[in-house]
Amino acid sequence: MNNLNTIFVLGYPRSGTTWFANLFNSHPDVAYRHEVIGRCFEDFPEELYANLKYNHGLSDAEYQQAIDVVVSPKVDTDTAPFFPKNHLRVDNVRFHYLSWLVAKMVRPLQPLYKWFFYPKGDEVSLIIKETRSSVNMDSMLIGLRADRVVVLYRHPCGAILSHLKGIKSGAMEATDETERTRWYDDNIEKPYLSSLNISKDEILSVPEHIYLAIFWAQQNEDYLQFESDSYSSILVSYEAVMQNKVTLVKALFEALSLSYDPMVDQFLLSTSASVGTKPSFKDSSRSFYSVYRDEKFNPDKWKQDLTDEQITDIDRYTDQTLGKLDAKFRASLNAGVGMADNTDATGATKNLSSKATSGLDVDVPSSERARGTKVPEPL
Repeated sequence: MNNLNTIFVLGYPRSGTTWFANLFNSHPDVAYRHEVIGRCFEDFPEELYANLKYNHGLSDAEYQQAIDVVVSPKVDTDTAPFFPKNHLRVDNVRFHYLSWLVAKMVRPLQPLYKWFFYPKGDEVSLIIKETRSSVNMDSMLIGLRADRVVVLYRHPCGAILSHLKGIKSGAMEATDETERTRWYDDNIEKPYLSSLNISKDEILSVPEHIYLAIFWAQQNEDYLQFESDSYSSILVSYEAVMQNKVTLVKALFEALSLSYDPMVDQFLLSTSASVGTKPSFKDSSRSFYSVYRDEKFNPDKWKQDLTDEQITDIDRYTDQTLGKLDAKFRASLNAGVGMADNTDATGATKNLSSKATSGLDVDVPSSERARGTKVPEPL
């Protein structure tokens, strides 16, 4: 494929990234890959994967090899809903969905699945969503020659509440000693985590919500540090998008050189709690992972469901990072130039060229607290 427009969607898990990424997936000229690096790293040759993680750049031959791994359809990472596409051999959503289900059950059919649904054509935008880790992600962005990076952030209390509910319902598992140890070893030399003066034994013993708060802060601190002459970043507040879906999504698509296709509008309306439309496309069979929102969906439910003590604990570790995220997002909105904050090699700001965001009244969920709880100083 020539002229591949590669866009990464990054964010902390349970921040709305699957719904957000499917806004792009609903566009007919987008090939969407769902956490393909994190889930399918074994598909990369060992040396190539090491170079992708550590070298901050690949040779042309290595890039072609790596991008083929990423672009190739995989039944383990492809995920419903599926949408009409301009770049597939067979453009039939029902056939795509059924083929995916059959190939998942009958593994020898996977090469045929790949042949049918490998993107063809010269004008394809590749959207890669990754949330599992920010470790070495800066090197991967450069190696895979990202054109744009979109970071979606959600209020930490909302994201962490979603984790806790997932654990309680059995949809997710609580973090274990092995996972926490690996995460600590990967991040201890970074400024945020090292500033906490917290030992590995303490990380292993803290309650789940505190560990998740520290994880949230470190991952978003990493995202704030991503800077490169190779790509530009766009920072987006999940809560702000939920308040102003059409306005901000249109502005975002304009910045990413994507048309606001009618299919995007259809998907956006079908996933709005305020619009009682029936979902247009089949997605996850489990409501916890669904991209659709019913009339009961409330992104601020954490204010009622978390205890005062949990909110105070989460604030202690995330307040400063959330303030940085909010300040950058709010400043770009107030300037009427969109949601980006990076600059290109010439020093020119790469923002959303959005007339729509100028003067937009958005209540960005900042570090002020709903219950009036006093926020302790970060450790």
